[in-house]
Amino acid sequence: MTRRYGFRNRRRMLKALGNDLGTTVTWNESDEQTPVGPMADIFATTANIHKWLHYLPVYESVVSPFRARPVRMLEIGVARGGSLQMWRRYLDPSSIIVGVDIDPSTRQFDDPAREVHVRVGSQDDTTFLKDIITEFGPFDIILDDGSHMTSHVVNTFRFLFPHGLASGGVYIVEDISAHYWKEYRDTRMSFVDFTKWLIDAMHAHYQKVNKEIDYRLDHPYRKKKIRVPLATTLVEKVEFYDSIAAIHRAQDYRKLPRSVFR
Repeated sequence: MTRRYGFRNRRRMLKALGNDLGTTVTWNESDEQTPVGPMADIFATTANIHKWLHYLPVYESVVSPFRARPVRMLEIGVARGGSLQMWRRYLDPSSIIVGVDIDPSTRQFDDPAREVHVRVGSQDDTTFLKDIITEFGPFDIILDDGSHMTSHVVNTFRFLFPHGLASGGVYIVEDISAHYWKEYRDTRMSFVDFTKWLIDAMHAHYQKVNKEIDYRLDHPYRKKKIRVPLATTLVEKVEFYDSIAAIHRAQDYRKLPRSVFR
């Protein structure tokens, strides 16, 4: 039997926020209509799709830079096939879109003539993921909308970000809200928890020195080489929105920062 872990940090969260930010207020529903824009227009006319409406402007912001050229996209979670069709309409017509799902019935959405490909397998199976990368990758965009289980989301990212995401690519994890619900927490560490460590890893080079002059340009103490986790060199930036995150991979590898004193 799989153990389920609850979200346990509410008191610590409120304490960290302090009296003002932690004050309880009433949050009302929005009166806004469906978002506008190319993505929203496509979403409104695509069948068999289920998305939170506030994801649409996030997609617009994160994915729109990739529309100007053919790209390769991997979507984990096919369901009824509507999301694959949305991306087919949104991205460059020559883009390759790959969907993976554990449900054999999703094979019906395989459409090689339109460069939409579906493969059946588990996101928790690295051998399966390796085969996907070999056949179609590396990918410019990876979107995890799969099982939402904490172990699956974290382990899939651990494997695909370094091995399956192209330089300059973006890795999107949606429905992070599920990790606040016991049904999806089969590990103590949620993706939110994991991302906090990932952000620490982005700054690992500062943990190896004691002062700014170690990175100052033309200073005799300047560090020219330093040992850090691979993640430090790969993660360009991390964006968080309501229940969705976008982790951007650097173009090639990040270089050590430089400080300038004049």
